[in-house]
Amino acid sequence: MEDHTQMSWKEDNVIGQLHNSVDNVTLAVGQALTNPSEQSIQNAKNMIERADRSVTMALESRGDLGPINMLQEQLKQDKEKLNNIH
Repeated sequence: MEDHTQMSWKEDNVIGQLHNSVDNVTLAVGQALTNPSEQSIQNAKNMIERADRSVTMALESRGDLGPINMLQEQLKQDKEKLNNIH
């Protein structure tokens, strides 16, 4: 019987990449909050869109995984912070 709690290396790698992507969004949003220029805000928005697509694709291909849900939540909070700049 297969142990579903053990993620395969490939899935682990995908989640690692998602983590980096979402962490980069958090940094970009932080920069936009600190220095709210048109460019920093647009940069954060672009990164959010890309990370959003990646997280959505990961959820669709891998199902409802806890780590991915946590990253999605982090992304949602980053979006809200960015929206509060304006």
